[in-house]
Amino acid sequence: MVDPSFVAVGDVMVDITASGSGHEATIALAAGGSAVNAVFWAAAGGADTANVERVGDDLAGRALRAALEERGVRAKLSVDTDAPTGMFLVVDGEIRADRGANARFEPEHLPERLTGDALLVSGYLPAHTVAAALERAEATWRALSPAFLEPLPPGANAVLVDEDEARRLTGADAEEAARLLGGEFRLACVTRAAAGAVAILDGRLETVTPEPVDGVSAVGAGDAFAARFLVGLARGEDLRAALETACLAGGSVAAGVAQ
Repeated sequence: MVDPSFVAVGDVMVDITASGSGHEATIALAAGGSAVNAVFWAAAGGADTANVERVGDDLAGRALRAALEERGVRAKLSVDTDAPTGMFLVVDGEIRADRGANARFEPEHLPERLTGDALLVSGYLPAHTVAAALERAEATWRALSPAFLEPLPPGANAVLVDEDEARRLTGADAEEAARLLGGEFRLACVTRAAAGAVAILDGRLETVTPEPVDGVSAVGAGDAFAARFLVGLARGEDLRAALETACLAGGSVAAGVAQ
């Protein structure tokens, strides 16, 4: 079949990782943020990809645009002339985040229509922008990754959460949370880190437990999982096959494999 189209709406960041001290430190830069991580993994899975995000009018914003275009991603980046591009800093394991232009992403910065086979919207954006993105969605899969967002806005037919988010939204463990959320959404999926994931689609429940991996970092693993899961479903894979592929992608990130 024709490669599915995948669109991510969310935050874009420059990821900076530093360890050590003085002139013996090690520092690395990479394109990051939930939407960028997702489109990179979707593209690696064979999808035609685009992302909708907001950056600053600065070196970081231009570098991110170049990185996306190098990967074949159609970068639909609006530019904020008054705020810097977002930065995500990890220093010896301690996280510091400057949301920058992401925090000023308003509905007027979105396209009038968001079309694709699969659309993933990040709840890290302002709540009214998330709601507007879902309202403008014209996609088979309209998926929400809510993060700390509550209540959940209308418009999504799929919700993807980790165990902590599932417990906050439902008060239940992973399987029961998937069932409860499956009563509100056509597709509900709860990831369980190294234990895999449980999902319910049209009332059918599947649980996948992958082979264990030696974890390095969980940052970005959920984004990789979401991208490969939605791309698999958009390609016509059944629920279990899509979950298995998604768990492999998440496990690859946890093991330190980048896309």
